[in-house]
Amino acid sequence: MKHKNDNIERICAYCEHAVVISESDICICREIGAVRAIDTCRKFTLDLLKLNPIPRALPDDDTVFM
Repeated sequence: MKHKNDNIERICAYCEHAVVISESDICICREIGAVRAIDTCRKFTLDLLKLNPIPRALPDDDTVFM
């Protein structure tokens, strides 16, 4: 999936070609090899499943749900 989104950082940790090694700063890229998780390259392709969603805030009203 190749979409340009200016809100998402183009880092190897979010690329579909890279696999993060046990929450460290190192990724294994199928195209390049071992790279830092904050690096990027021309082969970057966003993998939406690697993004962590931002939780939405609950409304501040005092309504009771029944």
